[in-house]
Amino acid sequence: MNTAIHSQSQNILILGAGELGLAVLQGFLALRDNVTPLTLSVLLREKRADDQRLAQFHAWQVEVITADFSQHTTDQLAAKFARYDAIINCSGFVGGKGTQLKITEAVIKAGVRRYIPWQFGVDYDRIGMGSGQPVWDEQLAVRQRLRQQQHTQWIIISTGLFMSYLFDAAFGVVDAEKRCVKAPGSADYAVTVTTPEDIGRLTALIFTHRPAINDQIVKVAGDTLTYRQLAQLLDYQLEVITQAQLQHNAAENPHDAAAAYRLSFARPDGVAWSKAQTFNVRQNIAVTDVRKWLTARDISDG
Repeated sequence: MNTAIHSQSQNILILGAGELGLAVLQGFLALRDNVTPLTLSVLLREKRADDQRLAQFHAWQVEVITADFSQHTTDQLAAKFARYDAIINCSGFVGGKGTQLKITEAVIKAGVRRYIPWQFGVDYDRIGMGSGQPVWDEQLAVRQRLRQQQHTQWIIISTGLFMSYLFDAAFGVVDAEKRCVKAPGSADYAVTVTTPEDIGRLTALIFTHRPAINDQIVKVAGDTLTYRQLAQLLDYQLEVITQAQLQHNAAENPHDAAAAYRLSFARPDGVAWSKAQTFNVRQNIAVTDVRKWLTARDISDG
């Protein structure tokens, strides 16, 4: 496994310290002893910067800065970003429409050398515009903006769904109470999933890889499986929710984001890829697959 580390100074800012932000931070902390020098910082919203969290970051020797993406202008964000060599965006979609474009513009304006945007999801290029998910269209706009410029080098890391969300009742695919998998579109459509812990670890390894990975899309996967395979793994019944049913449900419930989201996954491409083409398989890095994740939680046995 090639995990050689950049020799030059690295001053890294991680945007957000939620589930993924903390996982990415811990991925870098695990490598920090091998990187000299390496400085880690995290950006929080002010209301998230409570004493307990600040104490933990202090113990990890991680600097904390604060900002509000919805309130700060692009110029104000750029001023905060300017002193960092690299920014890793784990802010998610909480900032609302246009936030990811604003952050990307601020990164470019600040002259940041390397950037990993918030693209930890599906293959937006493959899906294209007009998916019915406005945030997915914005993700494509972020990619277009990064490709239009040459100063800031970028890495897009495609991860599929967070593994836990596949089993979340709100997603509506796994019905644990009825012991049923409700496949969106087709039993043989597939989905790629990865745990946040693995995403964090792999992000740090991808960022520090030699030869350097820049201006590329890198795919990772904890697992890729069809809904039929998922039902067999769980020993659940399988029910297919047709495209027409999904479209009807989304139209009847326009304020139900989960209904529109399920419809977006009812497709044969873009939301899943072979594990053979992933960074973790090519580098022989062990990750958690669905079977291991279920075994750890004993979910399949209810």
